[in-house]
Amino acid sequence: MSDKSKILIVDDDLFFVNDLYELLKIYDQFDVRTATSRGEELFHLRQEKIAVLVVNLHAAGVNGLEVLSLVSTSYRHIQCIVMTSGEHPALKAVASCRCKDSIHLFLAKPSNLETIGCAILESLQRLDENEYQPGISVAKIVAFFEAARKTARIAVRFGTKKHGLLDFDKGVLINAVCEKKQGVEAALEIFDWPPLGFIIEAETCEAGRTISPNELETIRVTSRLKQESANNPRQENPMMKEQKIGLFIVDDSKMMRKVIASIFKDDPFVRVVGEAENGEEALQLIPQLKPDVITLDVEMPVMDGLKTIKHLMIQAPTPTVMLSSMTQDGATVTFDALKYGAVDFVAKPSRNADVDLNEQTRDIARKVHLAAEVELEAVRYVRAVSKDKQAKFPSGARCEKIVAIGAAEGGYGALLKLLPHLSAEHPAAYLIMFYAPSKHLESFVDYLDRFSPLRIKRAANNIPIEPGCCYFASGEEYLTVHEREDGLVLHLSSAPFASQRGSINMMFFSVAEVMGDDAVAVILSGVGEDGSEGMAEILRVGGAGIVQDPVGCLYRDMPWSVSAHCREAAVLPDAEIPETIQGILAA
Repeated sequence: MSDKSKILIVDDDLFFVNDLYELLKIYDQFDVRTATSRGEELFHLRQEKIAVLVVNLHAAGVNGLEVLSLVSTSYRHIQCIVMTSGEHPALKAVASCRCKDSIHLFLAKPSNLETIGCAILESLQRLDENEYQPGISVAKIVAFFEAARKTARIAVRFGTKKHGLLDFDKGVLINAVCEKKQGVEAALEIFDWPPLGFIIEAETCEAGRTISPNELETIRVTSRLKQESANNPRQENPMMKEQKIGLFIVDDSKMMRKVIASIFKDDPFVRVVGEAENGEEALQLIPQLKPDVITLDVEMPVMDGLKTIKHLMIQAPTPTVMLSSMTQDGATVTFDALKYGAVDFVAKPSRNADVDLNEQTRDIARKVHLAAEVELEAVRYVRAVSKDKQAKFPSGARCEKIVAIGAAEGGYGALLKLLPHLSAEHPAAYLIMFYAPSKHLESFVDYLDRFSPLRIKRAANNIPIEPGCCYFASGEEYLTVHEREDGLVLHLSSAPFASQRGSINMMFFSVAEVMGDDAVAVILSGVGEDGSEGMAEILRVGGAGIVQDPVGCLYRDMPWSVSAHCREAAVLPDAEIPETIQGILAA
């Protein structure tokens, strides 16, 4: 395998591409790829680990804006050099922007090829030294659309909480929307967001003008001055303290409260705002302190965690991470808490010989940070009732269709909303790749099996795939489908690169190969980008794709990334996914 840095040139100017290709071949550390027509760039982005992208914004045969959109959402590490046909005032104005995002340089064509070669070397150095924030600043995105004179509506997002819409008419920004704000007020907020991803939602613009040209210039100047002020190291930020995540700890053990607080002692983004030794005390303090995140013990005197979460979600809804011992009894109560509105759970810190304490503390810190990004509108009580399981198919019946589901962070709640509402009447099986620890998966499978008409099982190697069954695998494993004369079987093995998160893609690719147009791919809540390429393959072979609407996800990265990759996939609220799956299986 080559260890050279991969460069992708996207331009329909064959002479320019050839000349630049020949020049870059001289540099021994470059491995150059080219895309001169639409679709080629997508192939290279998916197949290769591209380090630097050189893209012509004005090429007729390729869509430079779509390429930048894809990079901003799914390949954020890539450093971009944007070429334009001639000088454009909009790009010139942001060329000196101090915001170090994924856009390294703007160059007007024709440009000296040596200049481009040097720019690529600088981009690689920037990448190596991590001298940038992934994503693209809003000011540059607006400049791209102005330079391309593009009419479109785009969606932008920062993190999982902040989402907005920008409308362009022939390249001019005429409207902005975020939360309940519109026009200039919304644009000023969106321009303040750090580098982010954008998706072209429509290539039409039906919005009325709420931003005049003069107001747009004021927005740009205001944004630039704020950026320069933020980049001045001599200027202290008095808002830093208020911007920290406020954490409230609920646990009956004083020692455990100290342990959890110590995890965040040196965290620059989290501060402990209060603590309580039982649920009753917590419910009195939380409305006054208004924390951003709560860690809640499951087993406590006076009022336990389950009763507390029920009252909390009525009185003062707050993203809550449950702390559980995860015994069998503890698992049931923990999953009940998720059903009542908790966003996630984590094992209590323990010094048991088989437990890595450092890993546990990192997990707690990570889940608190993630919980702070949750929108409470995505948290609701899941009404699940026990359903009788009756064998619908004779022993040995062949599975005719497969629904493959990928989930990660926030997946517990998403799966609790989905599986109880699926039918076992169709000759189909369900495969679920869930990024959850294997040690917790067995308990979750047992819990779900009580509420679902499907037979919920833990996946095992070389077992036959039966219709009416749902098989769970952990993200630490690879789950693939194989066809034998007597039917379909599962193959389960350890994921050799589990930390790189490719298990959902692996499952999707396998299902696409074996099932073709009898495959359905579903992506639920999660952090990361896994599943994008696999769903694209299922769609390519004629299967169906469904993505949980990011607006309703606890963690939106994965559904956002997949929907950006796979425009043909249906983006649906979680409540509509079961019925849609049943409709596809019945067709």
